[in-house]
Amino acid sequence: MPELYTLDECLDLYADAFCIGRQRECLFLSLWGRDTALQELLARLTLPTADNGLDTLHLCQGDTRHAMVFGDMDRYSRRSARLRQTRFGTLVHVWIFDQRCITPDRANLHSIALLDDEGGNCPVDDQLWPRVRELCPLPLLDHWRAPVMTLLHAQHAVLPAQFSQGPIQAWEISLDESDLAPRLSGMIRAGVLTSEP
Repeated sequence: MPELYTLDECLDLYADAFCIGRQRECLFLSLWGRDTALQELLARLTLPTADNGLDTLHLCQGDTRHAMVFGDMDRYSRRSARLRQTRFGTLVHVWIFDQRCITPDRANLHSIALLDDEGGNCPVDDQLWPRVRELCPLPLLDHWRAPVMTLLHAQHAVLPAQFSQGPIQAWEISLDESDLAPRLSGMIRAGVLTSEP
C-alpha cells in the first residue's frame, strides 16, 4: 500500500506519488479524490492568487510537509481515470505533469524523464540514455553511453529531482550545447569516443 499524503489546501484529496524539482516546482503529481474536489483544485490552480487561486500546494504526512510550486499551468498536462466501484463511492485519479516529461524543450535543451522506481534491474543511466540522445542536438553513438553519461553527471546536466515520493522518480536533463560540443570533440580526439564499439 503506497503512502498517502494529504493536501493542506484540499483535505478531501490524497497524493500517492509526486516529484518536486530543484526550484520546488511540480514535475509530477498523482492525486486521488472525488471529482468535484479535483475539479475545484484544478480550477484554483489556473486562477490568480488574488482571486482565491493557488500557486503552491503543501503535501503533508504526519510532521512531514513538502511545498510544491506551480507556475504557468499551460506548462502542465493532465490525465485522469474514473474508478466507479470502490468502498468510498466514485473516485477519480488525476496525474498532473510538466509537459517536458512527454515533449522535450528542444529550444532550451531541457527534458524531464519519469522513471519507474520499482521497475526491474535496468540501471538509471540506461533508462536516461534514450532521452539524452533525443534531446542532444549533437549526434551521439550508442556505445558512447558510459563516458557521455559520466560527463553529464559530472557537469550536473543530469540530476535527480529534489524529492520524489512513490513509485516514480523524476530526473531533470539540461544540456548546454556550447559547453558540450568542445568536450565531446576533445573526447573524440583523445580516443575516448570512437567510431566503432
